[in-house]
Amino acid sequence: MNKIRTTCEIVVMILCMVLTPVGASDFKLKVFGNANMDDTIDELDIKYVQGIIEGTNEVTELADANYNGEVDEDDISQIEQIIGGVEKKLTIMDSADRIVTIDKPVERVASLNAMFYVARVLNAEDKIVGIPAYLLDDFFAAYPSSLFPELQDMAIVGGVWTDPYYENIIDLDPDVLIMFHYKLLEGVSPDEMQEILEPVGAKVIGLDFTKVDTFYEEVATLGYILDTEERADDYINFFQSWTDRVDDVVDDLDPEEKKTVYFEGGEKYSSYGGPSSVAGMVRSAGGNHIYDDISLDNFEVDPEDLAERNPDVIFALTWTGRRGYLLTNTSEFEDIRDELMNRPELSWVTAVENADVYVIGGHVCIGFTRIIGPVFLAKCLYPDKFEDLEPHDYLKEYMEDWLRIPYQGEYLYPYPPE
Repeated sequence: MNKIRTTCEIVVMILCMVLTPVGASDFKLKVFGNANMDDTIDELDIKYVQGIIEGTNEVTELADANYNGEVDEDDISQIEQIIGGVEKKLTIMDSADRIVTIDKPVERVASLNAMFYVARVLNAEDKIVGIPAYLLDDFFAAYPSSLFPELQDMAIVGGVWTDPYYENIIDLDPDVLIMFHYKLLEGVSPDEMQEILEPVGAKVIGLDFTKVDTFYEEVATLGYILDTEERADDYINFFQSWTDRVDDVVDDLDPEEKKTVYFEGGEKYSSYGGPSSVAGMVRSAGGNHIYDDISLDNFEVDPEDLAERNPDVIFALTWTGRRGYLLTNTSEFEDIRDELMNRPELSWVTAVENADVYVIGGHVCIGFTRIIGPVFLAKCLYPDKFEDLEPHDYLKEYMEDWLRIPYQGEYLYPYPPE
């Protein structure tokens, strides 16, 4: 019974596409001028291009900084301008591997996804002129829109999940439109959108900010687009300071130590296959995701098959209370856990017998904050190995210091894990 079941699950599927997380030190900044193919543009890139000109270094994919088809002294000049923040044009490769050249500085940005939150973290929210309707929607938005008064003054440029409002976008005359790098449901692809916006000169860039394996490079790229490179680098380092603590332990786990995990979605017996980033979060937290052999992102589980796979730990996702942010107690989490633990068909499953069943708010494992998820999961999987790790402190620091909103809510039950 491998089928997508509900509208909510379709949303989860969209938000949960792609694979395992990577560390900040592993990502490649996809901006032309990053000649040595690391995570920044600096003096080392000038030296690398000089080596290309002298014949001692190989030409790399991003060495042609001014993107004119050859690597020469003009590329060194372009890199110097990028470092100094005075470049007139910038060429980037987006998450669809599209090459896009934009005019700088970028002052007007419209967005069809949740990049507003990232722009706010980068202190560049004043450049956002258009947003999708779901940022104001009581169900889909990660936070109450009242926390962000500036949202009320922004034009709506797209529906909740599907159609862009083309006339609204054109009327805004944005320098750049940010959207998902793939065609979303009945929407359009970045290339199709570029054709529509060609007459007004707006450039379309596919950056998602919802996928763990591309999150760092997308934030770094946005930093260069919005001239907030240092802030973006600090933001990436903040996440890495926490995930490194998990990686250090997970990397030392023996295969037989790793616990098997079933992750249930917002609907009963809905789960995620190996290609999903939910499965990736489980793996990065040191768990063995029991449905890695399923090629679908989201599917309906056979209860008998689940029992036979006999997971050591179960996580149940909930969207309740704005993914947890609006909750003042754990009663709804408790109800979800009680229902799951009292299913007769799962009564002999190891996770149920040992009460290793956790309810987790979507806030820490879905959408643009999913990079926080592995820290919460690792704490539950191996509490004895992470006694000094406090994931709620991680989330609190993110909300208060970066997003600049009050910390509140409930995100995991029971807590602390035993």
